[in-house]
Amino acid sequence: MKIHTLHAVAALALAFGVGALPGAASAAAADTATTSTAEARSSASLPPDWYRQGPFPSQDACWTTRREGADRGDHTSASGCYHYDGGQGWPAGWYFDVYLP
Repeated sequence: MKIHTLHAVAALALAFGVGALPGAASAAAADTATTSTAEARSSASLPPDWYRQGPFPSQDACWTTRREGADRGDHTSASGCYHYDGGQGWPAGWYFDVYLP
């Protein structure tokens, strides 16, 4: 299993480099995802082709970036925003995970 990490700029470059991704999540779907504020995820828990995005300074910034990415079709699916307390090479902050096949 490969573990991937892309920052928002790299994810955008990848998305635009391969063209529009089919089945992009809509803004409505982004609004229905649940938020887990206390859940801490490690990069080892991400399945293949899922990439962690962040850290963002606030939950609002995380959700805004996630919705904008869904509107542009940057990813085909995304998790809800969650707070990570830091560790294992990841700084503390708000994150969400995206699927880029």
